[in-house]
Amino acid sequence: MRPAPAITAIARSLALVFALAINIVPRALADDLSAPGPMLAARRDVTVVRMDGTTFPATVHYPGTSATIGAPLDPGHGPYPIVAFGHGFLAPVAYYQTTGAHMASWGLITIMPQTNTTVFAVHAAFAADLVSSLHWLAAQGTTVGSPWFGGVDANARGVVGHSMGGGCAILAAQADPSIRCAVPWAALNTTPSSNTAALDVECATRLIIASDDTIVPPSSTASMYPNLAGPSQLVTIIGGVHCAFADPSPLFCTPVGMTHAQQQAIVRRETMEFLLLYLRGDSTRWNEVWGAPPAGQSVTQQSTQTPDLDGDGRIAGADLAIMLSTFGTGGSGNAIRGDLNNDGAVDGMDLSAVLAAWTG
Repeated sequence: MRPAPAITAIARSLALVFALAINIVPRALADDLSAPGPMLAARRDVTVVRMDGTTFPATVHYPGTSATIGAPLDPGHGPYPIVAFGHGFLAPVAYYQTTGAHMASWGLITIMPQTNTTVFAVHAAFAADLVSSLHWLAAQGTTVGSPWFGGVDANARGVVGHSMGGGCAILAAQADPSIRCAVPWAALNTTPSSNTAALDVECATRLIIASDDTIVPPSSTASMYPNLAGPSQLVTIIGGVHCAFADPSPLFCTPVGMTHAQQQAIVRRETMEFLLLYLRGDSTRWNEVWGAPPAGQSVTQQSTQTPDLDGDGRIAGADLAIMLSTFGTGGSGNAIRGDLNNDGAVDGMDLSAVLAAWTG
Protein backbone atom coordinates (compact mmCIF):
# COMPACT_ATOMS: atom_id res chain seq x y z
CA MET A 1 0.00 0.00 0.00
CA ARG A 2 1.34 3.41 -0.91
CA PRO A 3 1.71 6.06 1.82
CA ALA A 4 -1.06 8.56 2.36
CA PRO A 5 -0.51 11.99 0.74
CA ALA A 6 0.42 15.00 2.79
CA ILE A 7 -2.56 16.92 4.08
CA THR A 8 -1.26 20.04 2.36
CA ALA A 9 -1.34 18.26 -1.01
CA ILE A 10 -4.97 17.31 -0.41
CA ALA A 11 -5.85 20.83 0.64
CA ARG A 12 -4.47 22.36 -2.54
CA SER A 13 -6.94 20.36 -4.62
CA LEU A 14 -10.02 20.67 -2.41
CA ALA A 15 -11.55 23.51 -4.40
CA LEU A 16 -11.41 21.47 -7.59
CA VAL A 17 -12.62 18.36 -5.81
CA PHE A 18 -15.70 20.10 -4.42
CA ALA A 19 -16.45 21.52 -7.86
CA LEU A 20 -16.40 17.98 -9.23
CA ALA A 21 -18.44 16.63 -6.37
CA ILE A 22 -21.41 18.91 -6.84
CA ASN A 23 -21.68 17.74 -10.43
CA ILE A 24 -22.04 14.07 -9.45
CA VAL A 25 -25.73 13.83 -8.68
CA PRO A 26 -28.23 10.97 -8.53
CA ARG A 27 -30.20 10.26 -11.68
CA ALA A 28 -33.29 8.29 -12.54
CA LEU A 29 -33.37 5.86 -15.44
CA ALA A 30 -33.60 8.46 -18.20
CA ASP A 31 -33.05 6.22 -21.20
CA ASP A 32 -33.44 2.59 -22.15
CA LEU A 33 -29.99 1.09 -22.58
CA SER A 34 -31.54 -2.19 -23.72
CA ALA A 35 -32.74 -0.40 -26.86
CA PRO A 36 -30.42 0.80 -29.65
CA GLY A 37 -28.62 4.05 -28.91
CA PRO A 38 -28.63 7.31 -30.85
CA MET A 39 -25.78 6.42 -33.26
CA LEU A 40 -25.80 4.33 -36.42
CA ALA A 41 -23.98 1.00 -36.23
CA ALA A 42 -21.56 0.12 -39.03
CA ARG A 43 -19.12 -2.78 -39.29
CA ARG A 44 -16.02 -3.97 -41.12
CA ASP A 45 -14.12 -7.23 -41.35
CA VAL A 46 -10.42 -6.60 -40.70
CA THR A 47 -7.09 -8.35 -40.37
CA VAL A 48 -5.38 -7.78 -37.02
CA VAL A 49 -1.60 -7.92 -36.81
CA ARG A 50 -0.17 -9.36 -33.62
CA MET A 51 3.05 -8.09 -32.05
CA ASP A 52 4.93 -11.06 -33.55
CA GLY A 53 3.72 -10.18 -37.04
CA THR A 54 1.20 -13.01 -37.41
CA THR A 55 -2.38 -12.08 -38.27
CA PHE A 56 -5.95 -13.09 -37.58
CA PRO A 57 -9.41 -12.02 -38.84
CA ALA A 58 -11.80 -9.95 -36.73
CA THR A 59 -15.01 -7.98 -37.09
CA VAL A 60 -15.27 -4.38 -35.91
CA HIS A 61 -18.59 -2.74 -35.02
CA TYR A 62 -18.43 1.05 -34.73
CA PRO A 63 -20.52 4.25 -34.88
CA GLY A 64 -20.83 5.05 -38.57
CA THR A 65 -22.23 7.74 -40.81
CA SER A 66 -24.69 5.07 -41.96
CA ALA A 67 -25.73 1.61 -40.79
CA THR A 68 -23.90 -0.18 -43.57
CA ILE A 69 -20.84 -2.38 -43.99
CA GLY A 70 -17.74 -0.23 -44.44
CA ALA A 71 -19.40 3.12 -43.74
CA PRO A 72 -17.07 5.92 -42.58
CA LEU A 73 -16.66 6.45 -38.85
CA ASP A 74 -19.08 9.00 -37.41
CA PRO A 75 -16.74 11.92 -36.53
CA GLY A 76 -19.28 13.80 -34.44
CA HIS A 77 -19.20 11.91 -31.12
CA GLY A 78 -15.65 10.60 -30.80
CA PRO A 79 -13.08 9.75 -29.82
CA TYR A 80 -14.68 6.43 -28.94
CA PRO A 81 -13.71 3.87 -26.28
CA ILE A 82 -12.66 0.47 -27.58
CA VAL A 83 -13.88 -2.95 -26.42
CA ALA A 84 -12.63 -6.43 -27.30
CA PHE A 85 -15.38 -9.07 -27.29
CA GLY A 86 -14.69 -12.77 -26.79
CA HIS A 87 -17.10 -15.31 -28.35
CA GLY A 88 -18.19 -18.51 -26.67
CA PHE A 89 -16.84 -22.01 -27.29
CA LEU A 90 -17.60 -23.13 -30.87
CA ALA A 91 -19.65 -19.94 -31.35
CA PRO A 92 -18.84 -17.79 -34.41
CA VAL A 93 -18.78 -14.02 -33.95
CA ALA A 94 -21.92 -13.87 -36.12
CA TYR A 95 -23.79 -15.10 -33.03
CA TYR A 96 -23.01 -11.76 -31.40
CA GLN A 97 -23.58 -9.45 -34.36
CA THR A 98 -26.57 -7.69 -32.80
CA THR A 99 -24.57 -7.21 -29.59
CA GLY A 100 -21.75 -5.53 -31.51
CA ALA A 101 -24.23 -3.28 -33.32
CA HIS A 102 -25.89 -2.40 -30.03
CA MET A 103 -22.60 -1.37 -28.44
CA ALA A 104 -21.71 0.70 -31.51
CA SER A 105 -25.03 2.53 -31.33
CA TRP A 106 -24.07 3.71 -27.83
CA GLY A 107 -20.69 5.04 -28.90
CA LEU A 108 -18.27 2.12 -28.51
CA ILE A 109 -15.94 0.58 -31.08
CA THR A 110 -16.10 -3.18 -30.52
CA ILE A 111 -13.68 -5.64 -32.07
CA MET A 112 -14.47 -9.36 -32.16
CA PRO A 113 -11.54 -11.72 -32.93
CA GLN A 114 -12.52 -14.65 -35.17
CA THR A 115 -9.99 -17.03 -33.63
CA ASN A 116 -10.13 -20.17 -31.48
CA THR A 117 -13.49 -21.18 -32.92
CA THR A 118 -12.77 -24.94 -32.99
CA VAL A 119 -12.80 -27.71 -30.37
CA PHE A 120 -9.04 -27.11 -30.07
CA ALA A 121 -9.47 -23.59 -28.67
CA VAL A 122 -6.54 -22.43 -26.53
CA HIS A 123 -7.74 -20.10 -23.80
CA ALA A 124 -4.44 -18.32 -23.21
CA ALA A 125 -4.07 -17.69 -26.94
CA PHE A 126 -7.61 -16.34 -27.21
CA ALA A 127 -7.03 -14.00 -24.27
CA ALA A 128 -3.86 -12.80 -25.98
CA ASP A 129 -5.86 -12.12 -29.15
CA LEU A 130 -8.30 -9.98 -27.15
CA VAL A 131 -5.36 -7.92 -25.90
CA SER A 132 -3.82 -7.77 -29.38
CA SER A 133 -7.15 -6.58 -30.79
CA LEU A 134 -7.20 -3.63 -28.41
CA HIS A 135 -3.58 -2.68 -29.11
CA TRP A 136 -4.16 -2.94 -32.86
CA LEU A 137 -7.33 -0.86 -32.73
CA ALA A 138 -5.62 1.78 -30.56
CA ALA A 139 -2.83 2.01 -33.16
CA GLN A 140 -5.42 2.37 -35.92
CA GLY A 141 -6.60 5.54 -34.23
CA THR A 142 -3.23 7.19 -34.92
CA THR A 143 -2.63 5.68 -38.37
CA VAL A 144 -3.31 8.05 -41.27
CA GLY A 145 -5.63 6.37 -43.75
CA SER A 146 -7.15 4.02 -41.18
CA PRO A 147 -10.97 3.98 -41.07
CA TRP A 148 -10.65 4.89 -37.37
CA PHE A 149 -7.95 7.56 -37.65
CA GLY A 150 -8.54 10.23 -34.99
CA GLY A 151 -11.57 8.43 -33.61
CA VAL A 152 -10.15 6.10 -30.95
CA ASP A 153 -9.86 6.82 -27.24
CA ALA A 154 -6.90 4.56 -26.54
CA ASN A 155 -7.09 5.31 -22.81
CA ALA A 156 -10.58 3.78 -22.53
CA ARG A 157 -10.24 0.03 -23.12
CA GLY A 158 -12.63 -2.70 -22.03
CA VAL A 159 -13.26 -6.41 -22.49
CA VAL A 160 -16.55 -8.29 -22.72
CA GLY A 161 -17.10 -11.95 -23.48
CA HIS A 162 -19.46 -14.89 -23.23
CA SER A 163 -18.69 -18.28 -21.69
CA MET A 164 -15.18 -19.18 -22.88
CA GLY A 165 -14.83 -15.59 -24.06
CA GLY A 166 -15.92 -14.35 -20.64
CA GLY A 167 -13.24 -16.38 -18.89
CA CYS A 168 -10.69 -15.19 -21.45
CA ALA A 169 -11.80 -11.59 -20.79
CA ILE A 170 -10.65 -12.11 -17.18
CA LEU A 171 -7.32 -13.50 -18.42
CA ALA A 172 -6.95 -10.49 -20.73
CA ALA A 173 -7.69 -8.03 -17.92
CA GLN A 174 -5.06 -9.73 -15.78
CA ALA A 175 -2.48 -9.56 -18.57
CA ASP A 176 -3.08 -5.97 -19.67
CA PRO A 177 -3.35 -3.22 -17.02
CA SER A 178 -4.43 -0.72 -19.68
CA ILE A 179 -7.86 -2.42 -19.68
CA ARG A 180 -10.20 -0.18 -17.67
CA CYS A 181 -13.19 -2.47 -17.19
CA ALA A 182 -14.46 -5.98 -17.86
CA VAL A 183 -17.97 -7.39 -18.25
CA PRO A 184 -17.79 -11.20 -18.56
CA TRP A 185 -21.03 -13.09 -19.24
CA ALA A 186 -21.43 -16.60 -17.79
CA ALA A 187 -17.65 -16.78 -17.63
CA LEU A 188 -16.05 -20.20 -17.91
CA ASN A 189 -13.23 -21.08 -15.53
CA THR A 190 -10.58 -21.38 -18.20
CA THR A 191 -7.18 -23.03 -18.46
CA PRO A 192 -5.15 -21.25 -17.08
CA SER A 193 -7.72 -20.53 -14.38
CA SER A 194 -9.68 -17.32 -14.78
CA ASN A 195 -10.79 -17.86 -11.19
CA THR A 196 -7.18 -17.53 -10.05
CA ALA A 197 -6.46 -14.74 -12.54
CA ALA A 198 -9.25 -12.69 -10.95
CA LEU A 199 -6.99 -12.16 -7.93
CA ASP A 200 -4.86 -9.86 -10.10
CA VAL A 201 -7.69 -8.07 -11.92
CA GLU A 202 -7.80 -4.52 -10.57
CA CYS A 203 -10.07 -2.91 -13.17
CA ALA A 204 -13.78 -2.38 -12.56
CA THR A 205 -15.51 -5.71 -13.28
CA ARG A 206 -19.15 -6.72 -13.54
CA LEU A 207 -19.77 -10.47 -13.78
CA ILE A 208 -23.18 -11.30 -15.27
CA ILE A 209 -24.57 -14.80 -14.74
CA ALA A 210 -27.85 -16.61 -15.41
CA SER A 211 -29.57 -18.41 -12.55
CA ASP A 212 -30.67 -21.39 -14.70
CA ASP A 213 -27.43 -21.83 -16.64
CA THR A 214 -26.79 -25.57 -17.00
CA ILE A 215 -23.74 -25.22 -19.28
CA VAL A 216 -21.54 -22.98 -17.10
CA PRO A 217 -23.07 -23.32 -13.63
CA PRO A 218 -23.63 -19.89 -12.07
CA SER A 219 -21.72 -20.99 -8.97
CA SER A 220 -18.61 -21.48 -11.14
CA THR A 221 -18.58 -17.89 -12.35
CA ALA A 222 -19.75 -16.57 -8.98
CA SER A 223 -16.63 -18.03 -7.36
CA MET A 224 -14.57 -15.47 -9.30
CA TYR A 225 -16.39 -12.56 -7.66
CA PRO A 226 -14.71 -12.55 -4.22
CA ASN A 227 -11.30 -12.88 -5.90
CA LEU A 228 -11.56 -9.67 -7.94
CA ALA A 229 -9.17 -7.00 -6.67
CA GLY A 230 -10.92 -3.91 -8.04
CA PRO A 231 -14.45 -2.47 -7.89
CA SER A 232 -16.57 -5.52 -8.62
CA GLN A 233 -20.13 -6.73 -9.01
CA LEU A 234 -21.99 -9.98 -9.50
CA VAL A 235 -25.28 -9.58 -11.37
CA THR A 236 -27.64 -12.56 -11.59
CA ILE A 237 -30.42 -12.75 -14.20
CA ILE A 238 -33.26 -14.63 -12.50
CA GLY A 239 -34.55 -17.30 -14.89
CA GLY A 240 -31.80 -16.65 -17.43
CA VAL A 241 -29.95 -19.40 -19.33
CA HIS A 242 -26.58 -19.78 -21.02
CA CYS A 243 -27.64 -19.71 -24.67
CA ALA A 244 -29.73 -16.55 -24.47
CA PHE A 245 -26.64 -14.36 -24.11
CA ALA A 246 -26.08 -14.97 -27.84
CA ASP A 247 -28.34 -14.37 -30.86
CA PRO A 248 -29.51 -17.90 -31.74
CA SER A 249 -32.32 -19.30 -29.61
CA PRO A 250 -32.13 -23.13 -29.59
CA LEU A 251 -35.23 -24.96 -28.41
CA PHE A 252 -33.35 -26.91 -25.74
CA CYS A 253 -31.96 -23.76 -24.10
CA THR A 254 -34.61 -21.15 -23.40
CA PRO A 255 -35.03 -18.78 -20.43
CA VAL A 256 -37.50 -19.47 -17.64
CA GLY A 257 -40.27 -16.92 -17.17
CA MET A 258 -39.00 -14.64 -19.93
CA THR A 259 -38.28 -14.71 -23.64
CA HIS A 260 -34.90 -14.92 -25.32
CA ALA A 261 -35.29 -11.27 -26.36
CA GLN A 262 -36.10 -10.23 -22.80
CA GLN A 263 -32.94 -11.85 -21.46
CA GLN A 264 -30.86 -10.17 -24.14
CA ALA A 265 -32.44 -6.84 -23.22
CA ILE A 266 -31.37 -7.34 -19.60
CA VAL A 267 -27.84 -8.32 -20.61
CA ARG A 268 -27.50 -5.27 -22.85
CA ARG A 269 -28.80 -2.88 -20.21
CA GLU A 270 -26.53 -4.30 -17.51
CA THR A 271 -23.54 -4.29 -19.84
CA MET A 272 -24.01 -0.84 -21.32
CA GLU A 273 -24.56 1.05 -18.08
CA PHE A 274 -21.28 -0.36 -16.74
CA LEU A 275 -19.31 0.39 -19.92
CA LEU A 276 -20.73 3.90 -20.20
CA LEU A 277 -19.76 4.66 -16.61
CA TYR A 278 -16.22 3.30 -16.77
CA LEU A 279 -15.26 3.83 -20.43
CA ARG A 280 -17.19 6.89 -21.54
CA GLY A 281 -16.82 8.49 -18.12
CA ASP A 282 -20.55 9.11 -17.76
CA SER A 283 -20.67 9.68 -13.99
CA THR A 284 -24.45 10.13 -14.12
CA ARG A 285 -24.64 6.34 -14.55
CA TRP A 286 -23.31 5.75 -11.04
CA ASN A 287 -26.66 5.10 -9.39
CA GLU A 288 -27.76 2.78 -12.20
CA VAL A 289 -24.60 0.72 -11.70
CA TRP A 290 -24.11 0.80 -7.94
CA GLY A 291 -27.60 1.37 -6.60
CA ALA A 292 -29.97 -1.47 -5.80
CA PRO A 293 -31.67 -2.78 -8.98
CA PRO A 294 -35.24 -1.47 -9.31
CA ALA A 295 -37.93 -4.01 -8.50
CA GLY A 296 -39.24 -6.11 -11.37
CA GLN A 297 -36.04 -6.12 -13.45
CA SER A 298 -35.36 -9.86 -12.89
CA VAL A 299 -31.87 -9.23 -11.53
CA THR A 300 -30.07 -9.39 -8.21
CA GLN A 301 -26.76 -7.71 -7.54
CA GLN A 302 -23.83 -8.03 -5.16
CA SER A 303 -21.30 -5.19 -5.08
CA THR A 304 -17.88 -4.50 -3.63
CA GLN A 305 -16.59 -0.95 -3.79
CA THR A 306 -12.91 -0.10 -3.38
CA PRO A 307 -11.18 3.29 -2.94
CA ASP A 308 -10.82 3.34 -6.75
CA LEU A 309 -14.38 4.60 -7.10
CA ASP A 310 -14.09 5.57 -10.76
CA GLY A 311 -12.27 2.37 -11.74
CA ASP A 312 -9.34 4.07 -13.48
CA GLY A 313 -6.67 2.18 -11.59
CA ARG A 314 -5.67 5.20 -9.48
CA ILE A 315 -6.87 6.71 -6.22
CA ALA A 316 -7.00 10.43 -6.92
CA GLY A 317 -9.12 13.58 -6.98
CA ALA A 318 -11.97 12.04 -8.94
CA ASP A 319 -12.39 9.32 -6.31
CA LEU A 320 -12.33 11.88 -3.51
CA ALA A 321 -14.95 13.91 -5.38
CA ILE A 322 -17.24 10.91 -5.62
CA MET A 323 -16.93 10.23 -1.92
CA LEU A 324 -17.53 13.84 -0.91
CA SER A 325 -20.67 13.94 -3.04
CA THR A 326 -22.35 11.49 -0.64
CA PHE A 327 -20.34 12.13 2.52
CA GLY A 328 -22.56 12.04 5.60
CA THR A 329 -25.34 10.02 4.00
CA GLY A 330 -26.63 6.70 5.30
CA GLY A 331 -28.68 3.80 4.03
CA SER A 332 -28.09 0.22 2.94
CA GLY A 333 -24.40 -0.45 2.55
CA ASN A 334 -23.01 -0.74 -0.94
CA ALA A 335 -26.09 0.91 -2.43
CA ILE A 336 -24.40 4.17 -1.39
CA ARG A 337 -21.48 5.36 -3.44
CA GLY A 338 -18.40 5.60 -1.25
CA ASP A 339 -19.52 3.27 1.57
CA LEU A 340 -16.32 1.26 1.40
CA ASN A 341 -16.66 -0.63 4.68
CA ASN A 342 -20.32 -1.49 4.04
CA ASP A 343 -21.54 -0.13 7.37
CA GLY A 344 -24.47 1.81 5.92
CA ALA A 345 -22.88 5.28 5.98
CA VAL A 346 -20.30 7.32 4.11
CA ASP A 347 -18.18 8.74 6.89
CA GLY A 348 -14.67 9.35 8.16
CA MET A 349 -13.75 5.68 8.01
CA ASP A 350 -14.46 5.60 4.28
CA LEU A 351 -12.62 8.89 3.70
CA SER A 352 -9.61 7.52 5.60
CA ALA A 353 -9.59 4.47 3.33
CA VAL A 354 -9.40 6.68 0.24
CA LEU A 355 -6.61 8.83 1.67
CA ALA A 356 -4.64 5.81 2.87
CA ALA A 357 -4.72 4.28 -0.63
CA TRP A 358 -4.01 7.58 -2.43
CA THR A 359 -1.82 7.32 -5.52
CA GLY A 360 -2.47 10.76 -7.01
